[in-house]
Amino acid sequence: MIDALSLLISHGVILLAAWRLLPRADLDRDPPPQLPSAPEPHTDA
Repeated sequence: MIDALSLLISHGVILLAAWRLLPRADLDRDPPPQLPSAPEPHTDA
């Protein structure tokens, strides 16, 4: 028999994490694209 307390605790932690993450505003926005940097010159040493 599966222990009901362990199921309650594990699912409760998952629900708590989802509840804390869902209202975040940065979940709906992608970061602005970074401009490509100029390649560094290749030097043979």
